Amino acid sequence: MNEFQLIQHYFKQAALSFPNKNVIQSIGDDCAELDLLDNHTLHISIDTLVEDVHFPKHANPYDIAARALCVSLSDLAAAGASPIAFTLAITLPKIDADWLSEFSNGLAYIAQKFQCPLIGGDTTKGDALIITIQVHGQCPRGASLKRSGACVGHKVYVSDVLGEGAGALKQVLASPKNSEGLAQQYFYPLPKIEYGIGLRNKASSCLDVSDGLVQDLNHICTASQVGMNVYSENIPLSDLLIKTVGKEAGLQFALSGGDDYQLAYTAQNCDQGICIGEVVVGDQVLVDGAVPSAKGFQHF
Repeated sequence: MNEFQLIQHYFKQAALSFPNKNVIQSIGDDCAELDLLDNHTLHISIDTLVEDVHFPKHANPYDIAARALCVSLSDLAAAGASPIAFTLAITLPKIDADWLSEFSNGLAYIAQKFQCPLIGGDTTKGDALIITIQVHGQCPRGASLKRSGACVGHKVYVSDVLGEGAGALKQVLASPKNSEGLAQQYFYPLPKIEYGIGLRNKASSCLDVSDGLVQDLNHICTASQVGMNVYSENIPLSDLLIKTVGKEAGLQFALSGGDDYQLAYTAQNCDQGICIGEVVVGDQVLVDGAVPSAKGFQHF
């Protein structure tokens, strides 16, 4: 099977490259062509995932695909954008028909769930499995969420429980084909698309928690030129996380573990989310009034 047959068989399937009102031209031409709603802006984000860095290479290909598309779509959620379509560039050590079938099915599951079809990409051969996904979304002009905009006196919120992604890592590394329990959140961190849309004109700043709550909130502090004080007792932890690793370890996973893909945001007052702290004068995140020692995920 050559590259073009591979694309045609696995990635141009109807469940994955399906019609969409925003897609004029999809797979099969030199470029895809998109159409935006009137008075909307285009949002683009790209993520690269490398085997045994961002996912275990021996995990189920269905789970790998689901995770890859979920974490990419999460950036659109953080901007309050609606998905339009995505492109995929994948480097494969070899062509494995069973692996590709499961992988494309995993992509299709998430693509269908968030109505975000595959419209193009590239395939290459290499020594390691590398997945790069670029997502495209749209948002009414002037309504998108950004990291800047937090003001002293605003409150700090998160969309849901934290720490499960990092708490799952021990299980994921030991049994990469087991996607139950905490591993469900690791492999299927479903992006908060509708939640992000609901924050338009409400949140003063927003991002998704990918590298650890403290580290990511510090990005808002830098962009907004403010500080934050987060209260550890307000950090939401799931019963499953506490039962699995204990409350103290669970809190550390929530503060610095990453892989949560919940939304963290600020607002003067907000009727959705969990309030975990406040925006204060300063230039960094404090936890219970002190600089935390825990650091988030570092790419280098």
